[in-house]
Amino acid sequence: MSDSWKVTPVSAALGAVVEGLSLSASLAGAEVERLRDLLAQHHVLVLPDQELNEDTHVELGSLFGTPYLHPFLTAHPDQPAVLEVLKNETDEATFGGEYWHADITFTSPPAAVSLLHGLEIPPLGGDTLFANQFLAFERLSPRLQELLETLDAHHTYPGMTEEDPRAHALHPVVRRHPRSGRRALFVNPAFVSRFDGMTAEESRPLLEFLFEHQVRPEFQGRVSWRPNQLTIWDNRAVQHYAMNDYPGQRRRLQRVTVLESGVF
Repeated sequence: MSDSWKVTPVSAALGAVVEGLSLSASLAGAEVERLRDLLAQHHVLVLPDQELNEDTHVELGSLFGTPYLHPFLTAHPDQPAVLEVLKNETDEATFGGEYWHADITFTSPPAAVSLLHGLEIPPLGGDTLFANQFLAFERLSPRLQELLETLDAHHTYPGMTEEDPRAHALHPVVRRHPRSGRRALFVNPAFVSRFDGMTAEESRPLLEFLFEHQVRPEFQGRVSWRPNQLTIWDNRAVQHYAMNDYPGQRRRLQRVTVLESGVF
């Protein structure tokens, strides 16, 4: 039962560890709502000791939205909604690149929730940093908040063009969360290069300010990994950054990302 779960905050800005539940079996309706409420409250949930197969992983994701089938990355051979997040011992680059971002913002609707399951974890390193985008918006001056709420931004998958419907979407720079109603900054350096109606050159000064501001240390929380840990986060509420500080070590995880669908 959800009233027996132990919930421990990760940091002042975001995140909680949730213990006392097993996701290998189906959750009851009240437990599903409790999990959604906790994610809405903390934005990032860490659930240790979760042994999941690919189908169960996708079923869990479906509690939060519509599973996304990535058109540009290779999926798991048996489950197209599961992406392998792999860095081999000889690899230098990490999956997703070394920059702050939210997952799948180049679609309409954008991503709601990502669920990342750790399988092979190095003994040290490979933490994930998260930054609270509600706080990032709320700490801006009222005048800048007003300006940003009038702007839309172009989100484009790297290497693709705005003309490709699979790779491009236009979103408000400030989005209201459909569950809480809180306003969050919704731009990130991985996918956004300009504001609508402006060139990239004209947009760059304000975007660079926002990219730096929205990941200030006081907005951040840090998640370390263990085998069989499931970490769930809301891409409309946070950005994340994968630390690439484990050279010569293999790291393997699996990710399911779901699109906003009115469920959460």
